[in-house]
Amino acid sequence: MAGIGLAFQIKGASEISKKLKKETITQPLAEGIKKLTLFLDREVKVATPVDTDRLRSSITSQVTAEFGKVGTNVNYATFVEYGTKKMSSRHVTEGSSIRIKEKGMFAFGLEKVKEKLGKFMADIGVAIEQRWNK
Repeated sequence: MAGIGLAFQIKGASEISKKLKKETITQPLAEGIKKLTLFLDREVKVATPVDTDRLRSSITSQVTAEFGKVGTNVNYATFVEYGTKKMSSRHVTEGSSIRIKEKGMFAFGLEKVKEKLGKFMADIGVAIEQRWNK
């Protein structure tokens, strides 16, 4: 039985391979994750109601190349975020000491992230494209 042989060659494959270095994509992603996490950190802190400043000062962020996390270890943060039977959840707006009910500071911060997410993603895309075109 006779066989048929096929051979394929992709022109430019070595150039594409060089451009697909880990740094081309992962570094802009890591920088984007960092910017997004620090943005959320700031928005949550600004929106946190203050009596003694313990809650606001307990809010911290952790960032790696793969993820960002914003949180607190203060046990009553849950009550401020979600409310209780006797208290509504609450946050404050930037430049104001007025407490706004029905939404906690983390929920408010995440809404701000949603508003800016398109820009953050576009910035990451531009950074990847710039590295690609070098």
